[in-house]
Amino acid sequence: MSPPPPRSLSRARAGYESAPVSVVTVTAVDRGRVGVEPSGPTPWATGLTISAVSAVIVGTALLSLSQGLVPNGRWLVVLANLLVAMGLAPSIWLGRATPIWRWVAYGTAAGIVLTWIALLFSLLGS
Repeated sequence: MSPPPPRSLSRARAGYESAPVSVVTVTAVDRGRVGVEPSGPTPWATGLTISAVSAVIVGTALLSLSQGLVPNGRWLVVLANLLVAMGLAPSIWLGRATPIWRWVAYGTAAGIVLTWIALLFSLLGS
């Protein structure tokens, strides 16, 4: 005869024995990342709009940061941009797998890259 379960476990089970169980369909395992099947079609128009807006916000923030640091030296601008990119990289990496936040992650990455390209062109022009 086995001992009875602890009281806290038996109380927790009592309220959920008849509750419906939700099932998640696993569609792919990609380098340790488990993907969940989307519930509908991909909202391309909305997603690309969100990506564009987040790219503009990140690009504007990085450009204003860079322009403010130019009087202190160009290497400080490079260092600041690298630090911002390294700080955002984990969030971008985690956000790329989430159905809604992936659009923000893509836009943030695009904003960083476009800002670097704009800064390179401004460096060549001066």
